[in-house]
Amino acid sequence: MTEVEPLAHYFAAEDYHQDFFERNPHQGYCLAVAAPKVAKFRQTFRALAKG
Repeated sequence: MTEVEPLAHYFAAEDYHQDFFERNPHQGYCLAVAAPKVAKFRQTFRALAKG
């Protein structure tokens, strides 16, 4: 079972982690793992995308 609770503690990642996929699209992890997930997300939610 998965339980959803309010976030108790949150710390934003360092600046160099922000927008990692956008800034490093040809990095190995991005190509192998993130890109397929981003493509599926974009396909699934295409109708909701901004202009």
